[in-house]
Amino acid sequence: MLGDDKGEETRKLLRASGQHLGHGLKWTLSVLFFMAGGAWLDSRLGTSPLFIIVGAFIGAGAGGYSLYYHIVIEPRNREGGTR
Repeated sequence: MLGDDKGEETRKLLRASGQHLGHGLKWTLSVLFFMAGGAWLDSRLGTSPLFIIVGAFIGAGAGGYSLYYHIVIEPRNREGGTR
């Protein structure tokens, strides 16, 4: 049936879009969380904007690793076992 194939493709596309949107949201929230922590630390120590910048880099690194893990490592482990 032609209609069933199109519906299945749409579901796959929506599922993949949702997963990638979630990955982007995790990265963004990671950066914002660490920047907020840096802002709090800067307000306590009076070192503005040092720890905000450090927090942005740490958050970007943590979010980037999460992206790498979920997009590269996790599918590789599902396909052929752990390496």
